[in-house]
Amino acid sequence: MSRTLLDDCYDHCERLTKRTAGNFYYSFCGLPAPQYQAMCVLYAFMRVTDDCGDAENRTLPERVADLGAWQQSLTEVMQPGWSITGMSGWSEPAGLVLPAMREVAERFAIPHEHLFAVVRGVRSDLEFDPPRRMESQISNLKSQIGAERFQTFDQLADYCYLVAGAVGLCCIHIWGFHGDEATQHAIDCGTAFQLTNILRDVGEDAAAGRVYLPAEDLQRFGVTVEDLIAQRCEDQFRSLMAFEAERAKSFYASAEQLLPCLEPHGRPILKAMLQLYGGLLHEIERRKFDVFRQHVSLPRWRKLWIAADAMIHQRLLS
Repeated sequence: MSRTLLDDCYDHCERLTKRTAGNFYYSFCGLPAPQYQAMCVLYAFMRVTDDCGDAENRTLPERVADLGAWQQSLTEVMQPGWSITGMSGWSEPAGLVLPAMREVAERFAIPHEHLFAVVRGVRSDLEFDPPRRMESQISNLKSQIGAERFQTFDQLADYCYLVAGAVGLCCIHIWGFHGDEATQHAIDCGTAFQLTNILRDVGEDAAAGRVYLPAEDLQRFGVTVEDLIAQRCEDQFRSLMAFEAERAKSFYASAEQLLPCLEPHGRPILKAMLQLYGGLLHEIERRKFDVFRQHVSLPRWRKLWIAADAMIHQRLLS
């Protein structure tokens, strides 16, 4: 494969990460050069995969087709003996990201199945993505999503593995780790982060026709899909959210046990991520689980402080 092409791919992934990763990018900066490059490539891979599923200017069939083409290109690039001549007909994102993703996967022994799991996770979102409707058509929207996507938490956990746990597994291969227990801790870390995102976005997701909380939990606390769509922050809803927050904390506890399993240069970046996502969960609790009136986020100064702290600690290790 042309080294010039690969260099262009790495440059593109770095630019994309700088432009879209926000404060996460700064937590990458203190990593040794090979790991820094690899994290930019992994982030770019994730960014393009998510964009295939989330592009608001594309219809659902178009997004499904885009993701199918992306998956086909990923399949091709990961084949033994693949060469640059195999890029004919690829989209621009594929040609600018996947050659570097192949090299990173080889260099850091990332199992290909983790990358394909991420694509399956985004595809599963598209399979459950209802047509967009006007807010006045709440009754129709309710009938569209009345059967909650996940009946049990085990089903939700499987989804969390696809969209987050598999990413955690890719990261620990890049950072370096030891001990068989690291794998489960990395998966639990992804679950903790994804549960936090789900709790933060309950209202926005329901408005878009998506309910990620398990049906068994909604039923247990007497919360209906209509309650979520109508953004009713009543006692039943707060009890449900408190239950899910405690569940997330159990996964954060496992995620913290990943820290000693990592090579030293990987620990500051994981610590930063735990502080960022854990901070979001704390903020959700501080607001008494009212995630409807205002989008939950951390102050920019705090995110910058966490990223800077990670970068300083990584520099001290180099």
